[in-house]
Amino acid sequence: MSNPVFSCVIPVKGVRPFFEEATRSLVDQGLGTDLEIIVQDGDVQSDCGQSDALNKGFAKAHGEWLFWLNADDVLLPGALNKVLDRINTVDSVEWITGNQLLIDDMGKVLRCSVGNGWHNWLYKNAVPHVYGPSAFFKRELFEKVGGFDTNLKYCMDWDLWIKFMKTGAKFVRVNDYLWAQRQWFGSKTQRPLSKEEWDEQQAEIKRMLVRNDLLVTRFGASKMRLWRALNGNYLQEVVDAFRMRGRCVS
Repeated sequence: MSNPVFSCVIPVKGVRPFFEEATRSLVDQGLGTDLEIIVQDGDVQSDCGQSDALNKGFAKAHGEWLFWLNADDVLLPGALNKVLDRINTVDSVEWITGNQLLIDDMGKVLRCSVGNGWHNWLYKNAVPHVYGPSAFFKRELFEKVGGFDTNLKYCMDWDLWIKFMKTGAKFVRVNDYLWAQRQWFGSKTQRPLSKEEWDEQQAEIKRMLVRNDLLVTRFGASKMRLWRALNGNYLQEVVDAFRMRGRCVS
């Protein structure tokens, strides 16, 4: 039996009320055995946090392409076929990313986030504009950089993108919405941080950037914003949000 094209890891710990919707969004992609779903349950196999859970999950994967999905979120209909189209039409692609929707606890669209395409000049002083579970990458690339840094709690995805860049990898963007991130009080990214947690997060980001020799500057961030404006990313966000706001996607 041949290996699947995709392997998706869902890290989970404790009761997650939207877990069934997350897994259904994967099954509904309609890829059958070309999609392997790995649930990395911290209550079954202990881990040291999300980074460690993802590394453990990907170590079990058989797919050529890897991605993860948070237990609160959903992969949008047709997402994997859109990624397959890029795989089949772009030579030597190792890393593919798309846009994201932000949804409420009922699965209704709140906002839209549109990223820019790759540009060497932009990423000299800025972190790649990539949204976590909307990124798909070759297994060989993930293994080459050593996976996620298990010492990172807040910015392990940024660290992964920078390590990808340092190998010479450049993402190819699908200019469509692939992933919906749920905004609710139980989400790791939406829970309000205490001052101590905020300080810890900022210190972690600074350490990660220094370790990766990436100097993120205000000028670099301004270049990114200007580039997104000139390319119509912000306008597309506004237009799409007006068109889609309130629509249920999960």
